[in-house]
Amino acid sequence: MPPDFPAPSPGDEQAHPPGPEELWNESWYFDAIAEDGSLGAYVRIGLYPNLGIAWYTAYVTGPRRPAVAVVDLSAPLPSGEHLHTKTGALDAEHRCERPLERFALSLEGTGEAYEDHAAPLRGEAGTATPVALDLTWDTDGLPYAYRMTTRYEIPCRVQGTIAVGDERLTLQGPGQRDHSWGVRDWWSMDWVWSAGRLADGDRFHAVQIRLPGAGEFGVGYVQTTDDEPRELKSVTATEEVGSNGLITSARIELAPVGVALKVEPLAFGPLRFVAPDGRATSFPRAMCRIESDDGRSGLGWVEWNLNQTGS
Repeated sequence: MPPDFPAPSPGDEQAHPPGPEELWNESWYFDAIAEDGSLGAYVRIGLYPNLGIAWYTAYVTGPRRPAVAVVDLSAPLPSGEHLHTKTGALDAEHRCERPLERFALSLEGTGEAYEDHAAPLRGEAGTATPVALDLTWDTDGLPYAYRMTTRYEIPCRVQGTIAVGDERLTLQGPGQRDHSWGVRDWWSMDWVWSAGRLADGDRFHAVQIRLPGAGEFGVGYVQTTDDEPRELKSVTATEEVGSNGLITSARIELAPVGVALKVEPLAFGPLRFVAPDGRATSFPRAMCRIESDDGRSGLGWVEWNLNQTGS
């Protein structure tokens, strides 16, 4: 490990004692995308212990296929070291098999399928559809710990199986997982988060935070196959939002490494979150094709948290 590259400790993989804040949150996030860009999935389990609930959000999506969501924003807090949570519509487990090296998850549930990927942003109901995931994330690079907050990101290779209705699918490809703990107020700021892998093996992670009245800042890394990892000092992200709320195109520039990325969304797993006081944020998360300005291409996931003024 390079001495100036911040890293988490193995003990960070487990749950942490909660702080006193109402919106203190601890979450584990898992992304995956097939090598050919035909299929993608993500899972997030987010604990709000001071509210007595967990947010469970999972999606299976892909180009020319329905986006299938398994979402419960009032699931029971998970039990045991394997983060097991169960409701009438889902049964999920998340297992750290080797700290900082391997994490596995399983999910069986009934989701909602949307032919129109923008429908969840309008609050519409989908078609009930059985979903099952059995996936493993193996570390493919160096874990990276944020300097300014309690969070870390790990580039991965993912493999396993997905069942949607009568389909039985195999997924192998790049992925990402992260773990964070601290106050999480979705309605206090916007952000653009991204992680991906280029075809030559280079991996990147970047997030731009957009604070109202305080400007923007960014963090992340680029990990190449032939050089030491480099930490980012700034991230510039721009996007075009369609009339349906989905992202039509985007661009992410990473400094000081001089990498600029064109982002083409391929399929979406979007969400809409409404605060108790009525504030709303749109979350058009997407599996994407990535192309760098020097002609390299790859795949990844990008999310936009976009607060809806006046909503």
